[in-house]
Amino acid sequence: MAPTDLLPGAAQAAEPSPVRARLTRILEGAEFPALSKQIIDTLSALDDDANSLQRLANVVLREYSLTLSVVKTANSVHYRRGARPIQSATHAMMMLGARTVRQLAGSLLLFENYARKSPELKELMLLSLLTANHARAAATRLQLQDPEEAHLCGMFRNLGEVLIAGHFPEDYQRIRALIRDDGRSETAAVKMVLGFPYVDLGAEVARHWGMPDAVVQGMRARAAASASQVAAVTAFSHELTQALYKLDASDTDIAAAVDQVLSQHGAKVKLTREQIGGVVTDALEETRELFINPGISTDRLRFRQLATAARAALGDSVTAQEGDGGQEPHAATELTLRARLRLELEDIVDPASGVAIGAVLLQALEAIVRGGPFDRVVACFLTADRLSLVARTGLGDGVEQLIPQFEFPVSVRGGPIVALTQQRQAVYLPSDRSFSTLEMRWVQQMGIPQFGVFPLIVLGKVVGCIYADRLAGPVPDRATVRFAKSIAELIVDAIGRRRNA
Repeated sequence: MAPTDLLPGAAQAAEPSPVRARLTRILEGAEFPALSKQIIDTLSALDDDANSLQRLANVVLREYSLTLSVVKTANSVHYRRGARPIQSATHAMMMLGARTVRQLAGSLLLFENYARKSPELKELMLLSLLTANHARAAATRLQLQDPEEAHLCGMFRNLGEVLIAGHFPEDYQRIRALIRDDGRSETAAVKMVLGFPYVDLGAEVARHWGMPDAVVQGMRARAAASASQVAAVTAFSHELTQALYKLDASDTDIAAAVDQVLSQHGAKVKLTREQIGGVVTDALEETRELFINPGISTDRLRFRQLATAARAALGDSVTAQEGDGGQEPHAATELTLRARLRLELEDIVDPASGVAIGAVLLQALEAIVRGGPFDRVVACFLTADRLSLVARTGLGDGVEQLIPQFEFPVSVRGGPIVALTQQRQAVYLPSDRSFSTLEMRWVQQMGIPQFGVFPLIVLGKVVGCIYADRLAGPVPDRATVRFAKSIAELIVDAIGRRRNA
């Protein structure tokens, strides 16, 4: 027997705490590591430099709801600077800055991961999104310095419950049954089943992801004990959501619960009842745009219930619609989106716009990715000695792994990308013609069924190319190829004008 086995408590010390045991099981799950990587990668992009914005752009553009949220935020009264609405997510990101974008992206990554898993989780994520939007709207009215930090804190406030519902559904059902059938409080029911409160698990995972300290403070904040104004707003927003949107509650109960929240939080969250009505209206509208699926009538019904409950508690100060609308499907706006993205790009081609060529390039690549759409787009340029063609930047799913492979000698050993660039003519294969033997060997080696090369010819000299591909689906039609070519021509125009300036 080892000496330590004789010490009192040695066996217990070897056992992980209940929280750590649950965290270990979550981390070992099939899907969670991928979510963790996305969130950690997003939060690690700290700087407002080109590399950070490129990494964030790839995170944002993978999910339509993330793209929508970033563009919509840039067009809000708080951020908007010009008369014309922003259409490009990369333009929006450059306006908002990397810190604001990563906060938005962190919130929406959590939403996207769990909202699709089950109806119960979808409801939880709906309430989390409402809390996040309450927090942002309240922080804006209170003129706090960083409304997006409040949004991030609100989104993650209920993380512990989301994790239990998502990864331990049987335990979550036991908790709900104790509350529903035995009349236990949530605090007591959670303690009985888990041995710890939801917030302890949420805080552990938030630390694992490297979330800001403000998020953990927001998770633990209470009306009478908030570490900061953001924490106070987070606690208020969470309890406002719980009071307003508790399922099966009567109008009288909802109104009484909301009055109690306003009374408990009024000392720290100094908003009038009318202002709180505006907070609720803004939150409903923000949430509806991201949450409603145009094809699912139950989502619209749930939003009618939310709006009705809010008006019952706060009266005419709540003016939100009841969910008959919703975002247009991507396919219905695809052609219009191309025109809008191109128009916005044209505005910054001229050096007088003050936009650096790197920003122009990133916005152009987004136009091709979203307007095509294409899976990956890479900008390649000749080195100063013109002996190599090298990828400089790119957008799309998996482009980070593709870019290091795009360094080709400008010679007969350079392969098809160099050869097609030197031909000075845009081409998309195999729609324009069949693959040559060399090209067929390359696409088989790379696992790429189709691709296009759009040479960049500035003042009569080849300077590089734009590469685009699709990894599945049909080859693009001629209009799509022409659109990509037209964007490449705008890149050429932007480079040429800056060289002449």
